[in-house]
Amino acid sequence: LKYPHSEPAGIRGNQKMRTRIVLWAALAAVSLLSGASGAAPQLQDTKFALTFHVQKDQFEQALAETTALVEHAETQKMCKNTIMLLRAARDKVAAALDELKKRIKNEEEKEKYKKTQPPAPAAFTDAMIGVRALKSEGAKKCNIKKYPASEIGGMLDSGKIDLKKPFIVTGGVVGLEEQRRLFTSEVLMKNTVAQLRYLSPVKAKEKRSFDNQQQQVPDDEQMEYSMVSVEKYFVNCFNHKAKPDFRKNGGADTEHCEQQVPAAYLSNSSEGYRFAHTANTLGHLQQLDLGRAEFLSHADDLQPLVSEKADIRATLARGASRFLVFGPAGSGEQLRQEGNPFVDGLVHGKRRWFLMSPKDFVNLRDKAADVLEPASAFMFFEQQLEELVEEHGLGSKKMKYWECNQNPGELIYIPGDTIMTSLSMVDSFSHKHHVASTMSAVLSKVNNAIWAPETGQIPFAYQYAACFDGIDLNRAGETLGTAVNPMQAQIIGQIMQQYYATPAARNMLIINVLSECTAVFRSEGLDSAKSFCPRVWAQCASQLQSNSNKLGKTFPSWISPEPPKAGKKEL
Repeated sequence: LKYPHSEPAGIRGNQKMRTRIVLWAALAAVSLLSGASGAAPQLQDTKFALTFHVQKDQFEQALAETTALVEHAETQKMCKNTIMLLRAARDKVAAALDELKKRIKNEEEKEKYKKTQPPAPAAFTDAMIGVRALKSEGAKKCNIKKYPASEIGGMLDSGKIDLKKPFIVTGGVVGLEEQRRLFTSEVLMKNTVAQLRYLSPVKAKEKRSFDNQQQQVPDDEQMEYSMVSVEKYFVNCFNHKAKPDFRKNGGADTEHCEQQVPAAYLSNSSEGYRFAHTANTLGHLQQLDLGRAEFLSHADDLQPLVSEKADIRATLARGASRFLVFGPAGSGEQLRQEGNPFVDGLVHGKRRWFLMSPKDFVNLRDKAADVLEPASAFMFFEQQLEELVEEHGLGSKKMKYWECNQNPGELIYIPGDTIMTSLSMVDSFSHKHHVASTMSAVLSKVNNAIWAPETGQIPFAYQYAACFDGIDLNRAGETLGTAVNPMQAQIIGQIMQQYYATPAARNMLIINVLSECTAVFRSEGLDSAKSFCPRVWAQCASQLQSNSNKLGKTFPSWISPEPPKAGKKEL
């Protein structure tokens, strides 16, 4: 049965198309022979697939005619299956028209809303605060593959994108105009509570190293930073309140200034933001956000249990997957690995990216050790890159690299092991999300934040050891089935005991574990049994209570020996 009518103007824009509606009906309409030898031919119950074509300019007519056919069939008391066939055709056409009306209404409401909004700011900063853009245009070429936002979702879902290589999504920042209004220097400075970690230019230079194996203990690291208000950061790194003769230029004055701040810590406007075009395949890690936010909401109850100098809200927020990245022209840190794959969507500004595979970077270090030094992104691009290319073979078959400029609205994906650096060519702001393409990758990340001695990362790989009296690496290893090498255990044990000597200091590690596990238990999409959390929760909750009693502090009643249940807010 073919119905050569078609859909109304406006469906799928001006593209010529045909909507195919496949209808199934159980009809006894074909004569099929029975299997018995010599028996008379018999009809068997049969299902037919019938195609109903409607052209785009005749949906209204098709609805009227199928409605009339249904009424006629009902009046004539035709068989049930015939009536069901006609009703299905009518309902499909009606549903397509209803969907079109909804889309038209939504577009009209969006346009109406836009007319009530002020124009989006053209830049992250205004002329009084902003730093002058760098003279360079950035990368002379772009060899990173680009995909349009309209196609990237389907390509990711079908496995056509190689996630071991970087790529860029054009138009990947959803709601760009609204984001440009929500995130400006003026808006951020309205936050008078948040404290940002700021390193002076000298300290920033001292910390740069290619051989840092992430052994820094956070309390020790925290001592090197100054905690400054958001407004003070814009004074230090931009030209906020600067006198005419003391205005900063992008480059040496600003190379240390890039900030990566947990989104939930700095702005409520960013907590629910998602990169819709890639979320279906890469957004699994964001399933932990509900539980993390729930646990973070009780930060005031937990603050008395930790060291006075520890900001528990900021510490817990750093375990999240969503960040805000911003800085003046000339800012950007050294070549490094993120450790986690991520996507970064630029809202304001322009960034120049340089990326290498770990293998090729090792080759480059071996060949150009006298030139390649840990330096800010500005110094790398200004003083090292050209010489590395011309004199040391960077860009050859064994030392390939990717480079590209990222513009507002573009989303860049970078694998976790990629060596990278980026330089803000003008004052810039972006959303950055750590990502995971599988549920197992999410659980692996959680487990690594509880107990992962093979990584050697202090203290995060050994946090579960704090859930026993003192810090017991052996009991932690026995419980989770991964023992620490005896020689390694002695060294790490001494370091942990030095920096986490008091119950208050150890409580921070315990609370980190409970926060991670709350995120796992509260997620309906994760199998918590495949994580360490069911095995560590009761022990960590008990030790936190014991430590609280030693400190004479009130233990929060909402932390129970029994872990939270999925999808149910219990804390």
